[in-house]
Amino acid sequence: MSLKEIAEDWQVFASEGTLGVGAVRNVHPDHLIVYIEGYGEVHVYADQIAAAHDGKVVLDVDTLTDAVQHAIRHAHDRELP
Repeated sequence: MSLKEIAEDWQVFASEGTLGVGAVRNVHPDHLIVYIEGYGEVHVYADQIAAAHDGKVVLDVDTLTDAVQHAIRHAHDRELP
């Protein structure tokens, strides 16, 4: 995956068709800085991205640390029902 195709403020998703869990803050040649809701900023590398298109980055969640996976599963816990 080429990070050149990704831009700041793109929405970040755990999988296609789900609610967003964050947004791209910065794009660097070898990684992205992604803000995960309720957790903070994390480095995401090209091999941790399943797809990027239409202003969306879809993560390969299984490649992320346990802490980031946990944060993604709970990104919307603070929202009112």
